[in-house]
Amino acid sequence: MSGQKFKVLVVDNDVLLRDLAAVFLYEEYEVMEAVDGQDAWEKAQAWHPDLVVTDLMMPRMHGYELCTLLKGPDGIKGVRIIVLSSKTFATDKEQAFKAGCDAYLVKPYTRDILLKKVRELLSGSDSRETPAAGPAPFAEECGPEPSSTPALAGREKLPVTVRFWGTRGSCPVSGQNTVRYGGNTPCTEVRIGDLLLIIDCGTGLRELGVSMAKEFYDRPITGHIFVGHTHWDHIQGFPFFIPLYNPKNNFSVYSVHGGHGSLRSIFNETMAADYFPVPLCNMAAKLRFIEMSGSVDLGLAKVSFIHLNHPGICIGFRIDAQGRSITYISDHENFVKLNGDNVTSRRQDMDIVNFAKDSDILIMEAQYSNEEYLSRKGWGHGTFDDAVRCAVEAGAKRLAITHHDPEHSDDIMDTHIKYSRALAGSKLDCFAARDGLRVEL
Repeated sequence: MSGQKFKVLVVDNDVLLRDLAAVFLYEEYEVMEAVDGQDAWEKAQAWHPDLVVTDLMMPRMHGYELCTLLKGPDGIKGVRIIVLSSKTFATDKEQAFKAGCDAYLVKPYTRDILLKKVRELLSGSDSRETPAAGPAPFAEECGPEPSSTPALAGREKLPVTVRFWGTRGSCPVSGQNTVRYGGNTPCTEVRIGDLLLIIDCGTGLRELGVSMAKEFYDRPITGHIFVGHTHWDHIQGFPFFIPLYNPKNNFSVYSVHGGHGSLRSIFNETMAADYFPVPLCNMAAKLRFIEMSGSVDLGLAKVSFIHLNHPGICIGFRIDAQGRSITYISDHENFVKLNGDNVTSRRQDMDIVNFAKDSDILIMEAQYSNEEYLSRKGWGHGTFDDAVRCAVEAGAKRLAITHHDPEHSDDIMDTHIKYSRALAGSKLDCFAARDGLRVEL
């Protein structure tokens, strides 16, 4: 490289943070910027950078997938990768190294820290902490995007309803102490006229399936299932969803690409013979797995997503339909609480607020009290104060608190909801989501 600068590709969907990293590097290196993982992958193939500095939580393609592609058989030979992220969970750091990164720096960082690590990697004086990643992501044909629902012919707005089938976090619970709020893990049904959307596939999905089988009887069902992340409590109801065994039915499952493979492969593995007697391929319904790279237009509804602060890959959803909006933020830890009060953390917390702006209903987790959080910091969950503050700042009309802790009995939940309502005051309608609750918007 005598007389020639090393080439560094800086990747971040936050323009201010991307520009900041680029400014730190411009004097010593030839720098190119990319707005997200997909943009970075395309530019890397043409430009062949010596080093890539990338965020993790990005639209279209997240940082884990980008690392895997860059270090894969069709990647960039000899490229080094630095991950810059606000995610401080050990799980994410380990996963990033498995995907192929060579260094992991936590935001906010200083100019000197970034330059020191870049110099070490490009000089070859820094040894990688863990072995390189395995093969590139599993390639699959997910089938075509489902056709959009026809636009509403008349001027009258269709009814929009939300029904909770599972509101418990982490694991299902049963017994007399959780009868009123319920014990099923996350599952929320949204209806816009005849358009069916389902958010998360926890154990509540089983009861939803029983209800739908009775409702539709021998009529075919078309539905759209959105999965925030694939931890057990959010997918364990999937194999027990009766409509998936009816060949008349058609379901599309949406999320982002997994950290270790495709969305379909994750569901396929969870239904392997060691875990379940019926393999995914034996489900009779027409089933598509669609990896989101941006918002999904279903005709009557537009569904967008945002990355959340939880170990592994986790996203929240916003549904805009018929002039109404539903925002779903589950499994999210406040950035300021986890990483300290700094400009970067405040900006990322504000991103969540802006995503939920003016929602008719914000469905948000609040698993802990402030006292409980002290011993659970870094577990990837929020508090009642966090949820109320977010809802108030976003100007949401209603706040449905969900993802209740398994240790919270009905009586404990009563106390927490009373506290949350007092905290919210008259600024918004605050209540607890519970299994079976139906809300009209």
